[in-house]
Amino acid sequence: MASGSDFSRVVQFDLARGTVRLETEAALLVGARSLAQLLELVPVEARARFGGELGGSMGARIEGRLGGQAAVREAPIEAVVTNLGAELALGGFGALSLERWGRALVLHVGGAPLEAPEFYASLIASAISRATGAAAYSTVLSTSDGVRVLIASQSGAQRVRSWITQGVAWSVALTQLQGSAS
Repeated sequence: MASGSDFSRVVQFDLARGTVRLETEAALLVGARSLAQLLELVPVEARARFGGELGGSMGARIEGRLGGQAAVREAPIEAVVTNLGAELALGGFGALSLERWGRALVLHVGGAPLEAPEFYASLIASAISRATGAAAYSTVLSTSDGVRVLIASQSGAQRVRSWITQGVAWSVALTQLQGSAS
C-alpha cells in the first residue's frame, strides 16, 4: 500500500441501522452475479456511465487520501495505482496492477468479477480524472486474463481504439501510438 494510507476503517458497518459506509459515502453490498446480470441488461453506454460515476467517487477518496489534486499529480504513479487498486479491491471489483509498456499507462484488472470491460475502462479513467483534476481517457486493450485498459489523451485513446477495431493487435497499437506524437 502507499505509504501513510490506512484502509482498515474505510468500510464501516452499522448493523443496528442497517447501513454500510465507504468512508463518508453510503454504500451497498451487492452480489457480483446480481450486478453482472443488471449490467447485461443495459446498453454499453449505460455500463460506461455507471463505471464513470463509481470511478468519480473512488477518485474523490484518492484525492482526499493523498492530499488534493496537485498532490495526486505529483505523487509517484505507483502510489496512485496502489490507492486505486485498494478502491477496486474494497469494492470487490478485482486486483489492479500497473503494466509497463514503454511510456504507455496500461492498467490490468485481474480477477474482475464483471464481464463489462467498458465499465472498467470508464471507472479507471474517471477515477484518475477526478483524483488528478486532469482529463484522462481510456480504451480497452484486452479482455483475456482480466481487463487491460490504456489511459491516454483523448486522441491517443481514440487512435488505439481505431487500430484495434481494424484488427491490429493491442501490443502493436501501443507501439504505433508511442511511435507517433500522442
